[in-house]
Amino acid sequence: MTDAAEWWPELAPRIERSRAPKPPGTCVDAHTHLSVKPAAALAKPYFRPEYEPRSLYSSEETTRYNAEYRASPLNTAQFEEAEQRLADMDAQGVDIQLLAVPPAEYFYWLPEDEALRANRIQHERIAEVVTTWPTRFAGVANVPMNYPELAVETLREAQRDFGFHGVEVSADVLGLDLDDRRFDPFWEAVAELDMTVILHPQGFTHGRRFTDYYLVNVMCMPLASTLAVTRMILGGVWRRHPHLRVLVVHGGGYLPFYIARTDHAWRVRPELRHHLDIPPSEVLRSIYVDTNVFDARMVEQLVGDLGADHVVMGTDYPFDMSTVDPVAFLSGTRMSEDDRAQVLGGNAIRLFKINAAP
Repeated sequence: MTDAAEWWPELAPRIERSRAPKPPGTCVDAHTHLSVKPAAALAKPYFRPEYEPRSLYSSEETTRYNAEYRASPLNTAQFEEAEQRLADMDAQGVDIQLLAVPPAEYFYWLPEDEALRANRIQHERIAEVVTTWPTRFAGVANVPMNYPELAVETLREAQRDFGFHGVEVSADVLGLDLDDRRFDPFWEAVAELDMTVILHPQGFTHGRRFTDYYLVNVMCMPLASTLAVTRMILGGVWRRHPHLRVLVVHGGGYLPFYIARTDHAWRVRPELRHHLDIPPSEVLRSIYVDTNVFDARMVEQLVGDLGADHVVMGTDYPFDMSTVDPVAFLSGTRMSEDDRAQVLGGNAIRLFKINAAP
């Protein structure tokens, strides 16, 4: 067996210069996270372990490693400092990053007033970075989803005051699934404002069997998205809000690669047809996905099944589960140059109304 010291990675993914030449068009990383520490400090007194599924179901080894990893100087800079991000982007060949908070900083469990304050602090920090480097960054909102009416108000403010054209949400809200009708006003507002939702799970709420081997992330993150999107489809969310645009990270979870089973069940089982009168795969084709799947063949399948106009480049920067050389990764996929240009940046520019002028 190979000695662990020979292959054990550094605590933070060090970005090296891309193995591929810079493409001629604008390259947008539509899946990145910017940590906002003042908001986290505000929220900390209200935190309880059950609010964070990934931490709750992590092993002692994972908890210890994650703490060391996040405390490393390089990763701290990557999460918090625009200057470090710019250096990494230049090495990767990425022109623009779309900034969203890390899922651990949704803070859905905060009381209403504190939630508003935390979201405002996050939006101000993201807007500060975007305003300072307007050709390199764009931002999306985080809203208090546990209070849908307040979430709608915050969403409108985020677009009006900060110019955000997207919003990031978890795959559940404190265990409540996204097909619940209490969220209908929020979906309606998103569609009305012509914004795009980034669906990014915080973890899987029933992760007791996933504690070992870092399965709490490796399997549970795409599993949470799979469950959320399946419930949204079968629960009629897109039937009620046909203009809703949702980008599901991590390649859309497992559902795009196993939708045929859901289609079959829809045909033979009445339980799946209460809110849906077309096969689930037809609704699935309306969602958007990113390329953070680590296998070029999977990207090719997503492009083939959903269309090149529904796939965006996304890395999960700066987590260690990120695609560290996204341009080179996509250069290895079989698709037309026009399709590749859409995936590399064109789709994200359109979905989030990004100003890509030089």
